[in-house]
Amino acid sequence: MPSQLVIISGPPHAGKSATAEALCQRYDRMLHIEMNVLRGLLRMGLLRFDDDSAEAHTQRRLFIAAGCDMASRFLDAGYGVVIDDVVTPDQLSNYKEQLASRTAIAHLVVLLPAPDVLQSRAHGGIVAEQHERFATWSGVCVIDPEDMAPDLVADRVMAAAAQGIALL
Repeated sequence: MPSQLVIISGPPHAGKSATAEALCQRYDRMLHIEMNVLRGLLRMGLLRFDDDSAEAHTQRRLFIAAGCDMASRFLDAGYGVVIDDVVTPDQLSNYKEQLASRTAIAHLVVLLPAPDVLQSRAHGGIVAEQHERFATWSGVCVIDPEDMAPDLVADRVMAAAAQGIALL
């Protein structure tokens, strides 16, 4: 059976990293790729994830390619992989392109807490626009993590993957 890849998306402060870590703790041979950590390796010239310039699009494609490359190497060796990233509808095609030739089964889950929950986690940051960007995304598996513990959110992610409703 091919290895499995789960991409966890959602706006900032949705609980992606905690959920990804909870998933990884359940199995042996799991890799958690935190795209924020990967982006943090770029010491100078990092552009904001919401920058809409051509250079920012190129940079995001480079990071997605690097993350998918790393995932592919581990998937080929029999590991399961969880990528957590703020994957927006317009960036999903970049992930699909990078993963097109892979034999791994890929799932995409969007974590989308209620706006007031996001606002409380953001400590005053502006989240309405980010929430709206994900709330209007159709054709993807959306999970409201409410105020559940990451283990319980991971249960929902696993159930969505097992039911086939999160296939990428």
